[in-house]
Amino acid sequence: MVVASFAAAYLVGLASWFLPLGIQMVLFPWLVAVVLQMNAFWVGVATFALMAPSLLFLPLGGLVADRGNPRRLLVFYHLAYAVPPIALAAVIGAGGLGYAVLLLYAIAAGAISAFATPTRDALLPTVATGSLPRAVALATALQFVGQLAGIALAWSADAVGAVPLLLAQAVLVLAGIAAVLRVPDPPPHPPRTQRGFWHEIADGVGEAGRSPAIWPVLLLSFGVGVFYVGPFMAILPLAIRDHYGGGSAELSWINLAFWTGTILASMAFAALFKGATRRGRMVAIAVTLGAIVLVCMSTLPPLWLFVALCFVWGLGAGVTMTQSHAVVQIEAPATHRARLMALFQLGLSGGGPIGAVLTGTIASIWGLQAALLVPAIAMAGLIGFTILRSSVWTMRTVEAPPA
Repeated sequence: MVVASFAAAYLVGLASWFLPLGIQMVLFPWLVAVVLQMNAFWVGVATFALMAPSLLFLPLGGLVADRGNPRRLLVFYHLAYAVPPIALAAVIGAGGLGYAVLLLYAIAAGAISAFATPTRDALLPTVATGSLPRAVALATALQFVGQLAGIALAWSADAVGAVPLLLAQAVLVLAGIAAVLRVPDPPPHPPRTQRGFWHEIADGVGEAGRSPAIWPVLLLSFGVGVFYVGPFMAILPLAIRDHYGGGSAELSWINLAFWTGTILASMAFAALFKGATRRGRMVAIAVTLGAIVLVCMSTLPPLWLFVALCFVWGLGAGVTMTQSHAVVQIEAPATHRARLMALFQLGLSGGGPIGAVLTGTIASIWGLQAALLVPAIAMAGLIGFTILRSSVWTMRTVEAPPA
């Protein structure tokens, strides 16, 4: 790490964002599925509203970060991200909670997060040297630790209600501004002519397509978004409510299990696999594990086994997130890094709302088991295509030595 205090400031700012996100991950589906008792289709639509802004704003957020000052932008995004939970808390306190209100909250929170994500990723190389993959693994692990802590806080939703948790979200994200202000500005890019928005976005997509290491990772990330993130966000809350008869506590169990597995995998790669180079192969194996887990979940086993499967799924997710993230960070040129990281996040976050609507619709027509089995089969097909048509299984990703 360059300067320990700079790295620590980056990580504290990271945690201050993802801890509130962890609260939201339990609180939002709880409000939709448990408090308002919406059916499978409308739960899918609400999940789409939370994640759909990524489709529109992640590429724009990456372009803005590549052109501007990521540190100053991130401070602004922290300020903006506190507004939706405060507004929703005020509405609930006044007795005005309704489905339309939650949709507005979802769109606002999702849009701000879409701008912040590539901006934060663009700052990471500024505070890390030596082993960028190790820095990625540490940042990913802390991101998930923050989410896990937020999930644990949201466990109390049935008892304390939504308003205290929403206010806690706002306070935490505002507290992170002090940490972000301590992060140094990244070095300026070489001067170049700025072109139109769509030309710049196309340039970023073209850069990804020209890289034999990046495009298969981006394709698999999109598959993860559609076939894994979508069902996780839309179908698992319905399974807890309709099949297991649970509430916020049971939602917290599956989230805690999943993110604990993700954290353990991320920390293992940070500590034990510093010299790994077959990152594409590890990603392919990890996403295959996810398909196997979904097939097992489609049998709707006892709750304890369902939770255990979420833990195993989380282990695979930790490998996928750290290694695919590292591939893009290593292979992306500095002038395109934020845009390429935006494309990476677009696959995960932007594919999620598509998967949420598709699986929510499948669940409403054919039931929960089909909504878990169909994505597993589709993802298996995408994995096979990617292995056959790219070098993801054989490629080596090695970080260039520092100049």
